[in-house]
Amino acid sequence: MKKTGVSTSGVFTIKEYLLEEGNGIPELIRSLEAGPGTIQEIISYVFEGDDPLELDARSFSLESFLELYPRMGAYGSGLAFDVVIRTEGQPVTVELTNGEPIVCTNSLDKEIELEELLGIPEDAGAVSEHKSAVSEQAEKKPAESVDSAKKPDPEQEDLQAQGQDMTPQELLDILAVAERVKCTTRHCDTSSGRRESVAEHSWRTALLAMLLSGVSEYKDYDMDRVIRMCLIHDLGEAFTGDIPTFEKTAADEDKEVSALMDWVGGFPEAQRREFSALFSEMEKLETREARLYKAIDKIEAVIQHNESDIRTWLPLEYDLQLTYGQKEAAFSPWLSALRGQVDQWTREKIESAQNSL
Repeated sequence: MKKTGVSTSGVFTIKEYLLEEGNGIPELIRSLEAGPGTIQEIISYVFEGDDPLELDARSFSLESFLELYPRMGAYGSGLAFDVVIRTEGQPVTVELTNGEPIVCTNSLDKEIELEELLGIPEDAGAVSEHKSAVSEQAEKKPAESVDSAKKPDPEQEDLQAQGQDMTPQELLDILAVAERVKCTTRHCDTSSGRRESVAEHSWRTALLAMLLSGVSEYKDYDMDRVIRMCLIHDLGEAFTGDIPTFEKTAADEDKEVSALMDWVGGFPEAQRREFSALFSEMEKLETREARLYKAIDKIEAVIQHNESDIRTWLPLEYDLQLTYGQKEAAFSPWLSALRGQVDQWTREKIESAQNSL
């Protein structure tokens, strides 16, 4: 596997490799599944042309991808895939584009190489032996869902063994900053008529995720990771306050992210790694867990607005209530059904208010 270039965005490292002759995308994905990691999902993207199979931003298991792939030939170079691999550390995304080099992207471990994901030994003499065994390994290895929260983190165990645990004072310092989101109010009232805090919104998104853990559609999701995302997703507002979505600008977003990452950068090492990995995954929205968190975040806000007195709504929110978060929920049948019920609630609330005038 020949590497042709390396670049960085400042957040993650991109490494380009040439796809070997006679080794197509299905063969490479089978090799990745036979490697030391486990394929969590395969996401397809359509960059040009028609999309008769509705592949854009669609998530596949390995089996469903391999079954449908023969029908994708007509897409040509307009089709690309993200193969999300759960490793012992953090998820790694291998990007594949029809007719183009492989692009291996990793947000944390900048040293990882594609050969490691394929399980190819460093000993060059053993490479051919590995390749001949790949197809046999792929057939024997059953599909499984890996819950990273239930597997020990070797790096964290090393830090603990070296006496690098977080100290009580470091914990208190972090909590002192996080406490600000208890005091920061959002652009929404509770059902009792007081302003909702950022912390209250974050708590209920986490509760919503916990409740979804028992829904069969999400049985293969790492729901512990989704809950963690929900708990921390608005910590940046400890520095900037809450800015309503219809007022927030790209400059506001950049300011919030910058302040947040400066803060997290000062955490003890184990906590810094965990929070950085979560925020990176949440920002890229490439994993199904990140997309679920984002949908939950938005639908909880819509639910809370419905629970508030409609007299607190701004005129623009009558339409926003029916559109906010629709796109994010569309990937999930269960969330789409929930969204339909919440939208019906919204329409009845508006109609009731209009009839009372």
